[in-house]
Amino acid sequence: MDTRKLLEELDYVVMNGREVPLTNKRLVDQDEVARIIDAINSSLPNELENAKRIVADKERVMMDAQKQAETIIAQAKDYIAKITEESELVKNAQERANEIIANANQTADTMQQNALEYATDVLKYVEENMEGTLDSLRKNRESLMQQQPQQGTEDTLPRE
Repeated sequence: MDTRKLLEELDYVVMNGREVPLTNKRLVDQDEVARIIDAINSSLPNELENAKRIVADKERVMMDAQKQAETIIAQAKDYIAKITEESELVKNAQERANEIIANANQTADTMQQNALEYATDVLKYVEENMEGTLDSLRKNRESLMQQQPQQGTEDTLPRE
């Protein structure tokens, strides 16, 4: 029987014993009280062993929970370190990509400027050559016009 129930039974026996007049005492059945006390004494070692086992189980559960918590915390720290490292790698890669893009844009601008300067130089050269050729053509035409006998009419070649 459970110790608590035995104590309740002992309380019942004592409280229901006959009162001794003019005293604060009660008469109880000695055999009944002895039987209950023996039962309590018999159940106490079992109850104490159960309590010790429960305390030991509680301590084991607490230690297991502590170990699991430490493992989870260590894993979380590792994960944070990994994410931070990956974030740093991504940041560095992004910075490098931005540098490459900036260099490519600068190179493209330089190439465009160089191409524009080259085209301008080529056109200027062609223009100068064309002006020289046009001057030469005008002079040749004028020379031809002067060699032609003058007719009373206007030139057959158009003038500028």
